[in-house]
Amino acid sequence: MPEIIVPTVTPFTKEGKVDVEKLKSHVSNLVKKGVDAIFVNGSTGMGPALSPEEKLVNLKAVYDVTNRVIFQVGGLNLNDVVRLVRESKEFDIVGVASYPPYYFPRMREDWVLRYFRDLCSASPHPVYLYNYPAATGFDVSPALAKEIGCLRGVKDTTQDLSHPMALKRILPQLKVYTGADTLVLPSMASGLDGVVSALGNYAPELLLKVRTLIEQGKLTEASQVQQVIAELIELSRKYGSLAANYVLVKEIQGYDVGLPRPPIYPIEEEKLKSDFEMLRGKVLSLR
Repeated sequence: MPEIIVPTVTPFTKEGKVDVEKLKSHVSNLVKKGVDAIFVNGSTGMGPALSPEEKLVNLKAVYDVTNRVIFQVGGLNLNDVVRLVRESKEFDIVGVASYPPYYFPRMREDWVLRYFRDLCSASPHPVYLYNYPAATGFDVSPALAKEIGCLRGVKDTTQDLSHPMALKRILPQLKVYTGADTLVLPSMASGLDGVVSALGNYAPELLLKVRTLIEQGKLTEASQVQQVIAELIELSRKYGSLAANYVLVKEIQGYDVGLPRPPIYPIEEEKLKSDFEMLRGKVLSLR
């Protein structure tokens, strides 16, 4: 059965501090709804904008709720990354994850190879690759993932289904998840291991619905749910997905998950809420 993993938002206070209690409450709701695991410090959780200490705070908060956690530790300071990996020894979690080094142009493949092998050497847990070429400027190919040799799985955030499918074909022993909400249905139906879905923060029920309908062989109905997912994603992108996630949790799940933190700024909630009214009936009817 395909897994549904949610890359949780990081709730912040008005002062820009991680709101631990809101994070715990949010994750508790997701677990009760039936998601399989939580991805901590991903792009949805503003991972690149978090200090190493804040990344660890997030892990501790989520771990108080569930140990079904993938702990994203990526960064440009390898000493900080390795320290976080080693400190994760105190937690019985699913694994640690990292995107490849980013920002620096023309990153050599052998440097990326060494980066992940250093993580694997330091990690007490299985290591997952977070491949997000649109954000990092580097695409970890199936051939390079195979050469790394020590990976347990991949979160592949690309808009082309052939990319994670190639990873699964070349490395069938890896768990391969798509990170693209627009590909939820084809990913679950094509033999991949599941999805890591930002939409799961505010509409986990839709992901669960797609999975159930696929298991029942009701692909037409599943495609209708995927269409609603696509409309929600289009709405969130209109306002800036990283900030819209917070508002949509409040609108659909009915509780406050705090604020984003600059350079991701809060959006005009009333405008998004007005646009969401056209979708509210569809979303609620599928929950």
